[in-house]
Amino acid sequence: MGRVYDGEWAVPALLVDRAERFAADTAVVSEQGDLTYERVADRAARVAGFLRTIGIAPGDRVATLLPSTVDYVAAWHGIVWAGAIDVPINVEYKGTFLQHLLRDSGSRALVIDARWAGRLDAIDAPDLEHVVVLGDGRDLEGSRAVHRFADALAAGPVAPARASDTDTTYIMYTSGTTGPAKGVVHNHRSSFHYIQPWATGLELTPDDVCYSMFPLFHQMGRSACVFAAMWNGIPVVLRDGFSVSGFWDDIRETGATYMGYFGALLAMLWNQEPSARDRDHRLSRAFGASAPPELMTPWRDRFGVELIEVYGSTEIGLGSGLGSGPPKQGTMGLPCRHVELRIVDGNDDPVPPHVIGEAVWRPKYRDAIFQGYWNRPEATIEAWRNLWFHSGDAGYVDDEGYFVFVDRLKDTIRRRGENISSFGVEEAVRNEPGVLECAAFAVPSGLAATEEEVMVAIVAVPGAEPDPAALFRSLCESMPRHAVPRYLRFVDELPKTPTLRVQKAVLREQGVTASTVDREALGIFPPKE
Repeated sequence: MGRVYDGEWAVPALLVDRAERFAADTAVVSEQGDLTYERVADRAARVAGFLRTIGIAPGDRVATLLPSTVDYVAAWHGIVWAGAIDVPINVEYKGTFLQHLLRDSGSRALVIDARWAGRLDAIDAPDLEHVVVLGDGRDLEGSRAVHRFADALAAGPVAPARASDTDTTYIMYTSGTTGPAKGVVHNHRSSFHYIQPWATGLELTPDDVCYSMFPLFHQMGRSACVFAAMWNGIPVVLRDGFSVSGFWDDIRETGATYMGYFGALLAMLWNQEPSARDRDHRLSRAFGASAPPELMTPWRDRFGVELIEVYGSTEIGLGSGLGSGPPKQGTMGLPCRHVELRIVDGNDDPVPPHVIGEAVWRPKYRDAIFQGYWNRPEATIEAWRNLWFHSGDAGYVDDEGYFVFVDRLKDTIRRRGENISSFGVEEAVRNEPGVLECAAFAVPSGLAATEEEVMVAIVAVPGAEPDPAALFRSLCESMPRHAVPRYLRFVDELPKTPTLRVQKAVLREQGVTASTVDREALGIFPPKE
C-alpha cells in the first residue's frame, strides 16, 4: 500500500499533511521544473492569499483555462485552498462554448494562459470581474481587472479556509453532446471518494511513479493521476500531451511505473517498430478504456505492461475495474467498492445477467459520487430517477457480476429493427489489416426516418491503406449480417476532443461524402446464412 492518509476530508488538509510528512519528496515532475510536496502546498497557499486580496470569497467560482503544467496544479489547489470553487475549462473552448461555461458557473475570476486570453474579447460574462493571466501577452480589452499569475505566486501565503466536507470543491462540465454542457458538482468528500479506486486498487507503494499525459480539466489527469498520486505521497510525471516517438524514452527517464491510457494510444505504440528495448522500463500496469481487445494480451507480452480496462464518468468517478477484484479480459471489471451497479430495461426494472440494458449506479456511502448538476435541478432529478443515477450507457453483467460496456445509448445504431453497437462494429473493423483506428456511427438510410445505415470512418496504417472491396468482403464474413457497414470513408485523422475522445457528432454531421465508399455500389452483400 501507499502512504496512508487518515486526516480530515478536505483537499487542503491532504496537501498540508503531505507537506509536513514528505516535505522534500518530489510531488510533481514537469518540463517547467519539479516541485516537492512542500512547494506544492506553499504555492497553493500563495495563490489563495492572492485570491483573497482581490475579493474572492469561499463559495465563489474561479475558472481555469490552462495547459497541464505545475502552474495549473498551483491554480487548482490555490482556488480550493481559498475555499472557492474551481471550474476547469477545456482548453479548446472559445466563443459560445467558453461563454456558456463562464456564464453558467457565474465565475468571478478566470486564470487563463496568455495564448488564449484574446478569446475573452467577445465574451459576454457579466459575473467575470477578474482575469489572471499566466505568461506574457497583450493587454485585455474591457472593464475586467487584469492580473498576472506571477504576482499570485509571489503573494503572501494564508492558512486554508475553514471547510466542511460537504463544501463544493469543483464543477466539471460535461461535453454537452446532447444539449448545453452541464456542470457536475463535487465536494471535498466526493473528491476523495473519486480517487480511492486508483489510490488503493493499484496497490501503490512508495516506489511507484505515476505518468500522466492527460489534461487537468479532465478527470483522468486531475483525479486518477495527480490527486491519487498525492494521496499516496508519490510523484506524478506531468506532461502536456502525448508523443509517440518520445514516449518510451520519457517513461525510462522518469522511472514511471503506472499510467492511464486510451485505446488509440495503445494502437499507436503497438504500430511502432519492435525494439530490443520494448521491456527496458519500469512501467508495469496501465488503466483506461477502449483498449483494442485483440491487443490486450500481445501488448502485455511485448511491453511487459498489464492493461486494466475500467469504466468511469465525470459524475460517478470510477465505477468498475479497480479495487474490488481481479480484472477479467473482455470486461470492465467488478463494480468498485463505493458504488452499486444495476442493469435495467426501459422501465427501470432489473434485467438478468447477459441481457443488455442501461447501466445505473448509486453510492454506498454519503457523497461517494457527485452531488448533482450546477443550477439544473430538473436535469439532476431526471438523471437520478428512481434513486439510481442513469449513465446513458448500455451494457450487461456476466454471471460473476463483471460489467461489459456495449455502447453509449445515443451511439447505438438502429438498422432493420436491430440495435447495433458502434463499439462492436469498431472492434471488428480494427481487427482488419491496415486499420489503425476507426469510428462507427449512424447515417440516414433513406428508407424511413427511423432507419439508419452503419458508416465507419477509418484511419489507415501509414502506407498500408486497405482495399475497400477486400475490407468489405472480409467484414461480411466476420460480422453479423445486419451489422456489416454500408459505408466506409478513409480519413487522415478522427475528430477528437482535447481528451482524445472521438467526436462522433462531427462525423454524423459530415455524413456520406463524395469520398465515401458504398458497399452496395460495389455489389457486395453479406451472405444470408
